[in-house]
This record gives sequence, structure tokens and C-alpha cells, in this order.
Amino acid sequence: MRCSFCILLAICARLPGVSGFGESQKFLIVSSPLTGHVAYLKLPSDGSPAIADGQAMRTLIKSGLVFPQGLAVDDHRKRLFVADPNKTGLVMYQLSSNGDTLSVGSPKEVASGVQTRAVAVDGLGNVVFSDEPTNRILRVAAASIDEGKTSPEVIYDGSAVSHLKAPGGVAMDNYFVYWLNKAGAPKAGTLIRGLQYATAETIRNASAGVKLLAENAPKCYGVCLAGGNIFYTDEASHLYGINRASTSRHVARTISSSLQAPRGCVSDGAGTVYVADKSQNAVFRFAANMDILMPRPMVK
Repeated sequence: MRCSFCILLAICARLPGVSGFGESQKFLIVSSPLTGHVAYLKLPSDGSPAIADGQAMRTLIKSGLVFPQGLAVDDHRKRLFVADPNKTGLVMYQLSSNGDTLSVGSPKEVASGVQTRAVAVDGLGNVVFSDEPTNRILRVAAASIDEGKTSPEVIYDGSAVSHLKAPGGVAMDNYFVYWLNKAGAPKAGTLIRGLQYATAETIRNASAGVKLLAENAPKCYGVCLAGGNIFYTDEASHLYGINRASTSRHVARTISSSLQAPRGCVSDGAGTVYVADKSQNAVFRFAANMDILMPRPMVK
């Protein structure tokens, strides 16, 4: 599917209220940094992947943002989080749907004094995001969001963790946080996994809970989780995949080398992953439900 503007990152929202074959209606939400807009597309109600049927993207947010990049959706609480580095803060919008229409409420600042380009949220409503200039991975707990507290806590700091340099894309589950580095020695483009919550060992040594998963690309941007795998993009043309429980015997596999400037990716939770391509102003999809990682065709 094509868009009339440059897409950087994409995320899929699952909102209750509109049913289709017993499932909640899903929307694909994308950001357009160059226009300062956020737009969306309704996905098929039967859970099948989106198709290039001429359905146009519809504007969700057209004012108030400067350079929106990372997006994350808390399905249960109907919250959309937007990372806009030019606003020096992380903002949140309440989501609502009515039939095919998705809408948002007024913006609320979730974290202040940060320059974030990527954000993720777990099933408990906790938000994790990267602050590239300060080499930090930060978190705002769901309770803090409810209480209006905008001072994030530091999960990992590059001054104490060697595998944290100019962090880019982030992803998370209820146990771990995953991030990509854009800089660092011996080279950038590393995929890292760290414990989301501190243990006695990690309190003594912050690096104890951090593991290098992959270092096969010069520079990486978007990362997402789908089933037992992690997918991530480089800055040029590649989409890679590696097992989420990666050990020394696992290696990153090339899923596609046909993209032109891949950025964000997101799973719909039903076996399809969507990838935003900045250069082509388009969103591609591929079937991600595979036990053995292998090349897959990208469908626009």
C-alpha cells in the first residue's frame, strides 16, 4: 500500500468495539515526519493482511506534532504514544473508534526533557523509549502515567552499559527490552536484549542483564517482535530476523534485501508483519509466522 507522504514508523492498534468474526477491529497507524502528521488504515476485519486495494490513508493527527517518528499502542487502555524528538518529550493520545473511523483526544505529555525517536509499550501499560543523545533507555510506569508524573526512570545508561550507544528502535515484552544501536565500536547496528526489571545482580552490575543478540549490519533503525522471533531493519535495504531467545548458536538471517530505506516494523499479532519504507513512501507486509527464518517476499 502506498501513502502520499514519507513514512518512518508504523504500528498496529487493536481496539475493541468493532467486531469481525469474533475479533477486535485492527488499524495500521503510521507517522509522517515530513508533514508532522499521523495517519491510519483499517485492516480487514477477518484478520487477514491488508491488501493494496486503493484504500487511502486517513489522517489521525494533523496538528501539534513537529517531526513524529516512533509509535506505540496500548490496546487495553486505548492509548497511542508518539515519539517526536523535536518536541523534547513523549506524548500520549487517548484512542477511540467508531466503525471504520479512528480518532484521538487531546495530547498529554508522558515524559518531559527527552529527545526520543522510538517507543514501545508492554501488556501492563509500562512505556519504554530510547533517548539517543544521552545514550539511555528510559521507562515511565503505567501508574506514573495515570498520576501525571512525567519524570522517567533510567533502565539502562550508556555510561554504565557498554552495549548502549545512540540507541534507536526499541521493542519490549513483559520481561525484556530490546534496542538497536546506531553507533559504537566495533561497529553500529547491534541488536541488544536487556532485562526490563532490575535484579540483585544487575543492581551491582548493570551490564549483567544485557546480552548482545546480533551485530551484522552497519546501522539499524526499526525492531519488532513477532512470535518467537525478532525482526529489524538496516538503513539501506535489508530486513533481518533472529530468534527471540537467541544464544551463541543463533545467527541473524536476511528476510529481505528488496527494500530501499526500511524503517519501522510492527506485527499484527496474527502472523503478518508490516514494514515502512521511507524511500518508497510505502508499507510492505510479509508472512512472519515461521519457525525457521528464511527469505520472504515483500508485498506492497
